[in-house]
Amino acid sequence: MRDVTSVHNDGTTSFFGTDPLSRIVSIERSGDRSVRLFRRTLSGVDETTDTLSPWLVISADTARTMREGVIDIEVLQGSSLFSHRVRFDSWSAWQAANRALRDANIPLIAFSSPAEQYLIDTGRGCFRDIQFDELHRAQIDIETLGLDPTIDEARIVLITASINGREPVVFRGDHLSEAEMIDSLTSWIQLQDPDIIEGHNIFNFDLSYLAERARRFNVSLRWGRDRSPIRFGNEQRFKAGARTIPFRSAYVYGRHIIDTYQQVQRYDTAGQLDSYALKPVISALGLGRTDRTFVAGERIADVWEHDRQALIRYAIDDVLDVNALSELILPTELYQTRILPRSLQSSATGGPGEKINDMLVRAYLTVGHSIPGPASPREYPGGYTEIRAIGRFSPIVKCDVESLYPSIMLTDQISPASDSLLVFLPMLRSLTEQRLHAKRAQQRTTGVDQARWNGIQSSYKVLINSFYGYLGYGRAYFSDYDAARRVTLRGQAIVQQIVDELEARGALPIEIDTDGVFFQPVNNDSTHQDELALIDDVSAALGTGIRLAHDGRYQGMLSLKLKNYALLEYDGRVILKGSSLRSRREELVLRRFVRDAVSRLLQPELYGPVRDYYLDVAERIVTGQLGSDEIGRSETVTDQTHTSDSNRRLANAIGEQRVGERVQIYQRNDGNLALISTYNDDEDRNYLLKRLRDMAERFRPLYPTQAEFEHTFPVVSSRTDMEALRETRQAVQLDMFGDN
Repeated sequence: MRDVTSVHNDGTTSFFGTDPLSRIVSIERSGDRSVRLFRRTLSGVDETTDTLSPWLVISADTARTMREGVIDIEVLQGSSLFSHRVRFDSWSAWQAANRALRDANIPLIAFSSPAEQYLIDTGRGCFRDIQFDELHRAQIDIETLGLDPTIDEARIVLITASINGREPVVFRGDHLSEAEMIDSLTSWIQLQDPDIIEGHNIFNFDLSYLAERARRFNVSLRWGRDRSPIRFGNEQRFKAGARTIPFRSAYVYGRHIIDTYQQVQRYDTAGQLDSYALKPVISALGLGRTDRTFVAGERIADVWEHDRQALIRYAIDDVLDVNALSELILPTELYQTRILPRSLQSSATGGPGEKINDMLVRAYLTVGHSIPGPASPREYPGGYTEIRAIGRFSPIVKCDVESLYPSIMLTDQISPASDSLLVFLPMLRSLTEQRLHAKRAQQRTTGVDQARWNGIQSSYKVLINSFYGYLGYGRAYFSDYDAARRVTLRGQAIVQQIVDELEARGALPIEIDTDGVFFQPVNNDSTHQDELALIDDVSAALGTGIRLAHDGRYQGMLSLKLKNYALLEYDGRVILKGSSLRSRREELVLRRFVRDAVSRLLQPELYGPVRDYYLDVAERIVTGQLGSDEIGRSETVTDQTHTSDSNRRLANAIGEQRVGERVQIYQRNDGNLALISTYNDDEDRNYLLKRLRDMAERFRPLYPTQAEFEHTFPVVSSRTDMEALRETRQAVQLDMFGDN
């Protein structure tokens, strides 16, 4: 057994893999007793073979029962639950043992991926010494005449592909049969030999659609580096913050599948994007091109029939957009993969708790030490949140503690009680130091180098911020709910101290959320330097190891209720936060109303009174001036859509749509729901007016009296005399700045 102290004293290789072998892009099982390593070189991809010795980690009692296929039982040091590593003579023997233990509900540590077992065993890692722009990434998009691939007429009419967004190719349904198109795509993949296959919603749409159409024509999607077909797995759930998204897993031998629809949701940690569909994301992130061609989904069949060149341009733009999005969001996962015993696809779809588990298991097994089991879950307090003021305020500054919980853990030396090797905190400190190094490198570089260092520091940041959550992760081998409680309570005290220090200096705290505070500075003409000086002064009072940083300055803020607010940037851009302002399930006319009403409430001198705008929208509803796109809302078909009584109207409207499909519906004047494609100037206008007033209710906290709110947002029905309503005496406009 190696000296335990070397695990956390000899730099990153101790924590993140000891073998320096570089440029591995993929590891796959080859037969029962070996793995194939694919390494990208300047001349292409080389293949080598290495021994696979699969293993499980189990308790001493369980180890005594193991017989079939066992070639070695290693007794691990220490007295933790998982104290024996059992090796098997073949992958099939390992599978049989793993299945039997799980069926008997016997605790064990098992990695179902041969690649992950191999990486833990060897200390190797994928993509080391490979820069992002060296990768061969294939972007794929299909255009279809329907959403259900089991329907004859819903054929694929275009398949578009590119490598790293260059020289896109198009396989056309008017030049090739559908089977020939699919075969041509397969040949193209084999010729280009990509390391990664990318698409937007590729798991839940493109791959499953291609597979079903290929099955109909008895065509095989032999995309693997060994020419094996795509393998489809069970439904899994992808976690991005508080969201979990179901998807059908798929695997290509020797390659990785990356879904940019998933990855952009992880990228959007601040929740600023209103939609994760490709076109809105590209626009919101500033990645759009002025000459981009747009075709609405419901018009694809018509455009294919009457303007095929336009649809081809649209399809090409889709793969170019996927590439642009990937260049922005994928580096974080890529650089995480370098230090994790995981494949890129596994890292990109896996949760943060699993990744910390992997690193700790590797560290312990590297020195032959036993591993504890998860602690019994129990409640512990959350972060400190409070709203101190409601209304309109200007100007606004946000400060937050840099990596609050990790900083507390390092400063107060809080770690899992079961971490007998004392690996947890040194691992966290090492990641923190490497992130600071990467941030400094990012600041002194430009262009491609700067982007690379940004990807590296972002990958470290994601892992660093996962260490606190790991303490309370139900499947964490080193979970510690008492430690999580100590961290949280210390965090609450620090943030409360920040609020007190700001108030003592004359600032007005408005909203506090876990590690940050929005506040109005002492002077309305406060400069950026004034704000930095104030924050530095407060930071100095917090003590060693806790750093308060300037995290944004804004021209104005609407504070409505906890975690629901709007911010006005100095360039005029408005940021909406919270479910009451950013619901994606509302009709478009209502979402636009909230967005534009916020602009008028924040800048009445620029956009005019919000009352006039409210009445304008109401009048458009009353007089039927809305387009069909404005009255529709998006719904996702789920398992409950056709089984729950509460969804009966929706089920009747959409018919036989597949789970996972998104449909556009509206409410008709008979109270029923219908697909927007069947719209016939029959929207329920009273329903829309009622919902308009419901949306206006979001702004009620801004008004000191009921009369002022009712004047600004009067109740309107389809029989309301809009002209008379406009002619009512204009009340004095509410000055929501007041004396703030």
